[in-house]
Amino acid sequence: MNQLFYRLLSCRFGANIEIRTLMRRTAGAFGVDAPKGKGVSASKLLKRYARFTAGAAQDALDSGKDVHRVHLALYYMACRLGESLVRYLRPKNAQERLSILTLLYRNLGITIREEGPGEFCVSKCYFAAFYSPEVCDVISGIDQGIFAGILGGGTLTFHQRITEGCESCRANLIVRKP
Repeated sequence: MNQLFYRLLSCRFGANIEIRTLMRRTAGAFGVDAPKGKGVSASKLLKRYARFTAGAAQDALDSGKDVHRVHLALYYMACRLGESLVRYLRPKNAQERLSILTLLYRNLGITIREEGPGEFCVSKCYFAAFYSPEVCDVISGIDQGIFAGILGGGTLTFHQRITEGCESCRANLIVRKP
């Protein structure tokens, strides 16, 4: 793996870049302007991103927009982002891909671990305090895309969420063999 790039993502500066990039691309997927983020600390930027995504998703739900289309736009944006990270970081195996994924989520205030092959648990989610279950469902397109982009495909399906009152989020990644 490209250790220099990985170390960059591991520091506060890298987290700031990650959140700003995600904010710009998420805004593009929603078809709106991104909030300003230059010169803001990573923690303030993360809060701004959480409020922005919660508001944008709720606006989509309230406006009667085709929410499935918004979900797909978020998915494809995140999938491309994940694929570009894989190109830059050049992971050598599945474990390194999983390390990239856990680092990205850690930078976003999310603690995620693989509990078994294709079984994932989120024990802590910064965004749960900002999202309703419906908003979380829309925004999960980002999670599904990031997983597919970094782990090389598959369908991430949530069957438990913190925003629904559960202690953790639980999801399965199903990879279809050709």
